[in-house]
Amino acid sequence: MEVARERNTNILTMSDVEKLGIEKTIEIALELAWKDTDMVYMSFDIDSIDCGFVPGTGWPEPGGFLPREALQLVAGVAAEGICGMELVEVSPPYDQSEITALMGTRVIVEVLGAMTVSGSLGKHRKHIDKPVEIPAGEFEGSRWSNID
Repeated sequence: MEVARERNTNILTMSDVEKLGIEKTIEIALELAWKDTDMVYMSFDIDSIDCGFVPGTGWPEPGGFLPREALQLVAGVAAEGICGMELVEVSPPYDQSEITALMGTRVIVEVLGAMTVSGSLGKHRKHIDKPVEIPAGEFEGSRWSNID
């Protein structure tokens, strides 16, 4: 939290979310995310969901979102259109019943579904469909080697 405050990062705690409700939280998140930008990238940390529902993470935390709250939140943000997303902190070695992986899959499906229904899927194509420069060299095994 200290680093986030030093960097002037906006923080909504679970207490804030409980007081505001999910709909107002979505509204605030969208307002902050879209301020002065053309695109929003979503990073969803699976351990923001209560550890009773997603035990297969490296940092299980009690008191997180209920699954339905998390799904409502990601759908609400994604419906406005995002340019990409990542889902992080699913740890298969700790996910004995694969319930965490299942929830992670559900988050991704919820995001894609919300974007499809809202018509925002592909909305940012003009910004992200640009040629990608391949670094000079060749890929050998798991490393790039320079040709120079």
